[in-house]
Amino acid sequence: MTYFIIIFIALIIILGVLELGARIYYRLKFLIPFKSRVIGEYPYGQFIEKIDPPLEYRFTTGFRSKMVNINRFRCRGAEPKPDNTKKRIMLIGESVFFGVKLRHEDQVWSAKLEKILADRGFDNWEVINAGNPTYNSYQHRLLWEQDLNKAKPDILLIEIGSNDVSQAWMMGSKWKPGTPWPWKFIMALERKSLWWNKIFSRFCFYLFLRRNKIERKNFPRWDKHIQWERCLDCIADNHKKIIQNAQKQGIKVALVSFGFAYDLTITEKQARSLEAIQSNWQSFIKGRAEYDHGLVDLIKQTAKKFNIPHISLDTAFRNHPQRYRFYLDLVHYNSQGMEFVAETLYNNIIKYGWLDQSSK
Repeated sequence: MTYFIIIFIALIIILGVLELGARIYYRLKFLIPFKSRVIGEYPYGQFIEKIDPPLEYRFTTGFRSKMVNINRFRCRGAEPKPDNTKKRIMLIGESVFFGVKLRHEDQVWSAKLEKILADRGFDNWEVINAGNPTYNSYQHRLLWEQDLNKAKPDILLIEIGSNDVSQAWMMGSKWKPGTPWPWKFIMALERKSLWWNKIFSRFCFYLFLRRNKIERKNFPRWDKHIQWERCLDCIADNHKKIIQNAQKQGIKVALVSFGFAYDLTITEKQARSLEAIQSNWQSFIKGRAEYDHGLVDLIKQTAKKFNIPHISLDTAFRNHPQRYRFYLDLVHYNSQGMEFVAETLYNNIIKYGWLDQSSK
């Protein structure tokens, strides 16, 4: 028995030394500290339901779990207070703002922003997270017109268009404005890893052993033609219709552009950190970066055209000295990144004078 205890203790010490060495090497190689690769695995099939065209599918109200809750407005998060009891901030956005891959709902920007508001005396405000990882700008616009506007937000933030770019990029010459993702694609978002992988993915040494097998493969392109101008026109038109509809209701509106982990030009130092975030980063952004950042330019132009604010998360992230610590992958944020998003949104809303001082 003593012999086995000695072996066990020795094994623990060896593994501890290997893990410490791996983390030190990781920090030196990638310039950022190692973070666990265990992510939230969402049961999309349980809270997304098929409906008739043109919306095609939507969140199911009343879904409850430790990871995801869907409220009466078909939005992620806790059930809002009864109407007319609190003022509301709503953000219509995509997977970044839905908060994919996060393991707990209180890690999402909306929960963090609501806490910031309460802590700083604006406790008569609540936040509604209308982020949806499956919708393009046309579907977002339809959902706004059919359901979301019933929430009567006082402030509406809009981040849409990235899924249009992804669809136009992947579908090529077969893409048409408003074309939804195929149902098979939506269900492919749901995946589960083995229990032992969830345990070992917390360790840096294991990451190096499986590094080239961890990253999910990109979806193949149907062909290499992208209808870029048509895509931009579609996004701009849906922005326009949501903005005008909201303004007619007296809602304050701002556009939001989120911050990718990659820029148009990437330095050697940046490349090292990107390698840590996603090992296949080069193949992921090859040829795409100009389109992703072209969308940011469109959002800026649209905000200027309608004389509404533009919240530039891309600039905020780019200027942060610890930028690369905020990502789960090249696009989506971890809990620390979500904290920065919430703080940035709050600071901008305060700057615009949109939060009434009487609540403090």
